Amino acid sequence: MKPVWLICAAALLVACGRPEPPADEGGDPVAELPSGQLQERPLVLPGVERAVDLRAGRSPEDYVRAVADFMRDNPDLQVIVGKGWDAAAFGTARPHKALLDQVSDFVPIVLISRDHMSIWTNSEGLAAAGINSDTPNPEGGVIEKDENGLAIGVLRGRSAVALLEKIIPRSSDAQPESNNTQRNPADTQ
Repeated sequence: MKPVWLICAAALLVACGRPEPPADEGGDPVAELPSGQLQERPLVLPGVERAVDLRAGRSPEDYVRAVADFMRDNPDLQVIVGKGWDAAAFGTARPHKALLDQVSDFVPIVLISRDHMSIWTNSEGLAAAGINSDTPNPEGGVIEKDENGLAIGVLRGRSAVALLEKIIPRSSDAQPESNNTQRNPADTQ
């Protein structure tokens, strides 16, 4: 059985060519180092000068530690922005504002997921965006809530993500993302 599988795999490679190199969430190829290891492209969030890179995190603890270290190294920031968390790192649990509240309950923390379709924030981030238990889900989006109807700090879907993106400070020369009609995948890392 194994020899047949190998022959089929080899025939598939010949017929289809070499597999495409891995791509990041924006669809851009990830650079391959000479040793065969992959190197992710630098983190870029349009208009954000400093952001915490969460792409190497593999657990909620990794994300929390990265945010805490970033805050310690950047005490002047009034909003902490990051990107690259993956819901799979939480297993069956959901991201929750309480984890980020342990890092800071007075500075908004806004963490964008790898796919740009979810945001994880702390209580201060929710408050800064005006989100509370009475805030309805925006059309096409979800503000995740617990069994008591309290927002847990996760927003999913483009329209929900936009509620939190409005509190992210942008550099003076950057246009707000909502004014852009088309996103350049190279700019959304």
